[in-house]
Amino acid sequence: MSVFNQAQKISAAQTIDLRSRILRPGQSIELCHYPEDNFSSTFHLGISSSGKIICNGTFIQQAHEKLNSAALPYRLRGMATEPIYQKQGLGSVIVYAGLQELEALGSDLLWFNARTTAESFYTKLGFDSFAEIFDIALIGPHKIMYKWLR
Repeated sequence: MSVFNQAQKISAAQTIDLRSRILRPGQSIELCHYPEDNFSSTFHLGISSSGKIICNGTFIQQAHEKLNSAALPYRLRGMATEPIYQKQGLGSVIVYAGLQELEALGSDLLWFNARTTAESFYTKLGFDSFAEIFDIALIGPHKIMYKWLR
């Protein structure tokens, strides 16, 4: 199995570089630290190459006001892939590994705010979305996307 097909649990600190460079270039590094990063229920997944994280995502136990979850709703945040590794399936590996972990925890929902440019990626992975597009300051247009796990 290729190393690129193996997502591993990583620390919150290991997610900051990609979050900063890919998701918030030129913005304050403080914006890349989420208040929930170090909660005991939060987990971070990453894929590395030569000791460097090249793709990662953070999974935070958090409800969504429009989605009535009965058991352990989770939110995906900070999903990012190094540009030279994009469109090679690494993001899918992170999402699928996260879904496996969530199912083992008994979660029934994964949701997130997806950049509209990434909507087709998540749709191919079986996620649905709300029709409304909204803007996140300094980042751009987003849609709420979600997947029921049971």
